[in-house]
Amino acid sequence: VRIVRQHITPTVDLAKRTAAVGVRVFLQNHASTARTVRGEVQLSAPNGYRKTLPFTATVPPNQRGDVVVNAKLTKQQVHLWHFDDPFLYTAQVRLTTTGQTASDRFGLRKIEVDNQNYAFKLNGESIRPMGFNLVPDDRTTGNTLPLWRIKEDIDKLKELGTNLARLSHLPLTTEALDYLDERGILTFAEVPLWGFDQLADQGQPLPKDWLERLITRDFNHPCVIGWSVGNEIGDYPGALAYVESAVGRVRQLDPSRLAVMVSHTAARNDRDPLQLSDVGLINSYGKGIGQTADKIHQQYPNKVLFYTEYGATQFAENLDGDLDAQALLDSMRGRPYLVGGSLWTFNDYRSNYFGTKEYSQNRPWGLVDAFRQPKRAYYRFRREAAPVRALAVTGASADRATVVLTPRGPLDLPAYTLTGYRLVWKVLDRDGRFVRGGFTNLPVIKPGDAVLQQPIQWSSAGASGNAQPGTVQIALVTPLNYAVYDTTLCFSKPPPPTVWSVMGGRTDQNGTRPKSGVIRVTFSPSPTATAHKVRYGVGELTNETPLTLNPYADVPELSFDTTYQVAVVAVNPAGESEPANGQSVRVERDVYPAPVVQYVEPADGAFFVGYATQLDDYLFQVRYTQKPGDYATAPIRQATTKGVMAVRGLTNGQPYYFQLRRMKDNNYPSAWSEERTVTPDGGQLPPAPRVQGIIRQGGEAELCFIPVPKATGYVVEYRPTATTDWSHIRVNTAQSGFFHLTGLDQNKPYQFRLATLNAAGQSAYSPLVSVGSGQ
Repeated sequence: VRIVRQHITPTVDLAKRTAAVGVRVFLQNHASTARTVRGEVQLSAPNGYRKTLPFTATVPPNQRGDVVVNAKLTKQQVHLWHFDDPFLYTAQVRLTTTGQTASDRFGLRKIEVDNQNYAFKLNGESIRPMGFNLVPDDRTTGNTLPLWRIKEDIDKLKELGTNLARLSHLPLTTEALDYLDERGILTFAEVPLWGFDQLADQGQPLPKDWLERLITRDFNHPCVIGWSVGNEIGDYPGALAYVESAVGRVRQLDPSRLAVMVSHTAARNDRDPLQLSDVGLINSYGKGIGQTADKIHQQYPNKVLFYTEYGATQFAENLDGDLDAQALLDSMRGRPYLVGGSLWTFNDYRSNYFGTKEYSQNRPWGLVDAFRQPKRAYYRFRREAAPVRALAVTGASADRATVVLTPRGPLDLPAYTLTGYRLVWKVLDRDGRFVRGGFTNLPVIKPGDAVLQQPIQWSSAGASGNAQPGTVQIALVTPLNYAVYDTTLCFSKPPPPTVWSVMGGRTDQNGTRPKSGVIRVTFSPSPTATAHKVRYGVGELTNETPLTLNPYADVPELSFDTTYQVAVVAVNPAGESEPANGQSVRVERDVYPAPVVQYVEPADGAFFVGYATQLDDYLFQVRYTQKPGDYATAPIRQATTKGVMAVRGLTNGQPYYFQLRRMKDNNYPSAWSEERTVTPDGGQLPPAPRVQGIIRQGGEAELCFIPVPKATGYVVEYRPTATTDWSHIRVNTAQSGFFHLTGLDQNKPYQFRLATLNAAGQSAYSPLVSVGSGQ
């Protein structure tokens, strides 16, 4: 007899603040005779709760059986799961006769939908959450995402303010759901039934099988609040009957969750399958999404509505890609029945679906590109999806300022209570080095509360004793250590960027029409810049390009056989840097500039190069060497793959240098790109995180560090100075640069160090940082 699985069903009594937990243990008897087994379910939690529930079960021969055990939790034992406090319990099943065990985690939380008063409640609190759709796709690993990518995506979603979303059309991996449980994102799990699909029929067995397998596998995850039976299937003739049958089946399999479907037809259909959904999940695109919601509300006035998809259009895959986030969300706000939405989409993704905009085969709907680099739109949506309406700074001087927090209104989007949030500020010098900082724990902030003014102060001395800091970064940080809103005070102009390469050439494949020359400049961004631009001209720098977030810029519409002066300028609110590396470049007729290297990723015995692709690109080539600048005998790898290619067969831990070029479809080669370097990382331990600084205030400390690529977590160690025993904390986040410690002895100085975790193990520790008992 073996344990097949367990299904855990918590029930919360909010009035009494108690809970009941039912655990159904499924057993399989592989013997030809009936067997009786004894076992126990042990419930436990980090708050010290522990309960052992014994059971005895007799299982018929060659069949499955089950047994149910129940527990009641008192008010003192209950810790509710919340998106800002995702507390998890563990249920471990053990067969005492065989020693076999199985373990799952679960959360205590209550979801309520009040269709009469248009309220969506978590643990009794009315919430109006926002989120983003995630396409589980990666240009370097495909749809089989490694854990580091899963964690990076979810961490970035939390930084964007995501608390609820229909994240994906597809069942997510167990690893992804585990991390959603841990980081606090609610989601509707969905079977992959989409559009005008003949499977949207009650007589088709496959969707029923999908539903049963989905619910069976993911039953215990508190992040899953509902099971979606299909997406945009309303035009199919059999959809209404299918949804009625499928929703009924969901309620049989799991009556503790919502049974839902996603509609794009409800605004034009008074007998839409939406009527059968526990929540009105809807999709719409364009400027009039608020008016579309109004129409659906008129058709179905007894439904709370949530936009599982909204958006404008594919925009751009380069980092200057932008959307008017405020206009999109303002069109949805202020409607009591419309309680939230999730944008399509968080990330660009590879596709051959008709209408794909980019020649790189990426569909650029995302706030981050296919390599997860944030676009301009990322920062716009981060502010619009933040839990406060505004974070402004007034009265700024060299050593103090006042932060003004404006709470959301009761019908705003998003809108929910903020508990355990804090302000953190970091003072950096002109070169971006941490000088000092501070933090303050904020009071509970509810939608509709008055504006909160919080004075902050820091020493005006810089890292080198300068009277003025370079920048002061101020962030609103959640209890889970995500910065969901930030702003920067700039007191010094940024230092100049470092220019990598400048080359001039032509843009047309088969011609040299007048003014079709271009100069391409690539550079390493200045550490305290908010954008960059290129100044250029004949003889002097009289013209300039628009500001860009990209680490490159094109100067277009230039004349051939002409020499231009070119320089890069870094910009922030305090002003502009001196022009960097001014130089002369001639625009040649017979030269194509090299493709833009957008991304470099080390891999196991390999590396990937991501690049911009043009319509007439045919072939891409990489030449690589172990000696910088020496390409005399360098091997060349080539591929026709759009957007990205891999160079394999390399040695892990060995640095390589490489350049990239393209071949046009008439076999004309571009110039080689600037030289880049990368070290294949298969089986390699990660580097230690770079600690920016430790902010100490009494018995608390804020650890500020730079996240490490491909990290799956960190280890924090700390101890009172002059002692030998370290306290040890495992930090599960991958890409958050904050960690808050409490419980320190405020009268003692401390030492701190951090290490990085990845698939290969743990890094060495960072250098010790000693902090006194004062701030």
